[in-house]
Amino acid sequence: MERIYATGKRKTAVARVWLMPGTGKVVVNGKDL
Repeated sequence: MERIYATGKRKTAVARVWLMPGTGKVVVNGKDL
């Protein structure tokens, strides 16, 4: 099981994300998209 880590930055905001194999369901901050 491979996990990919990515970081995005803009001005003072920072977004961190882990991508991993799954069902295709997208969850952000515990909420479905």
